[in-house]
Amino acid sequence: MDKISLTKKIQASVLTRNIQLGSLNYLPTPLKIDLNKTLQGALIFYQQNLLKGTLKVLNEREIFLNKEPGMIKFLKGDLVLIIIPQNKIKYIFQTTVEEVLPDGYKLKILNPRHDKRLTLNTSVPVFISYINHSLFLNFIQNEYYLIRNSNFSLEKASELDDLQFYDLVFDEKNQIDEEFKKAINTYQIMGEMVDISSGGVCIKTYNIVQIPENVHLFHTKFEISVQNKSIKAGLLCHLRNTRFEEINTFLHMAFLLPFKPEVWKRIEEILEPLTK
Repeated sequence: MDKISLTKKIQASVLTRNIQLGSLNYLPTPLKIDLNKTLQGALIFYQQNLLKGTLKVLNEREIFLNKEPGMIKFLKGDLVLIIIPQNKIKYIFQTTVEEVLPDGYKLKILNPRHDKRLTLNTSVPVFISYINHSLFLNFIQNEYYLIRNSNFSLEKASELDDLQFYDLVFDEKNQIDEEFKKAINTYQIMGEMVDISSGGVCIKTYNIVQIPENVHLFHTKFEISVQNKSIKAGLLCHLRNTRFEEINTFLHMAFLLPFKPEVWKRIEEILEPLTK
């Protein structure tokens, strides 16, 4: 189980606006004046690793990454995140290695909705709990840790009938926070899963939902049954977007801890019968 600082995770994912863009042209005008200079301050992420490298603009949809001594070697098709931090906003470009060249890599900027979303042909109820403002403040003012408790393993995934993924919050004494337990055992919203990806879930409610302004963190609980297996989850999320259609509300939630690629691949395989 990975133990992650909840405070740092909230600051990076919830308190900072993450804006995903599909082209360098969509950056604010001040940042477009000298794109190569802007890219000098960019962060390069690959499989949770922070890399050093020199980025150059080829055109509005392509970036060149110079090879550096000791740099991880990329393969064609690998996903690389380019992040440009600006105060409390991060501009994020999801790119793929389009071409491997002797002196570097040509990266192609993808559409922000590149992550494959699975739409299931069955109804999956989702229960959403608010993490109240006082508890949220406590999380960012004190030392708390986020752990994803799971019985999943790559070796035994096919043998398990009941896969479980639960986000737990521990205090500095390594005890599960009591207020957190109370919060996730009650729910304020019930909806239905529209789609799910490795990074988040879209939930449809059959009424108009207005999220209180002081609620920034949520807990979503759901169970997906497929043939003789089930996937049970209780995950911490933050709200990326809200959309209204007639009397329905669509809540686009991002997982605070996205599923790792190798884990999500196995989940996709299990859910395949529900996506045909």
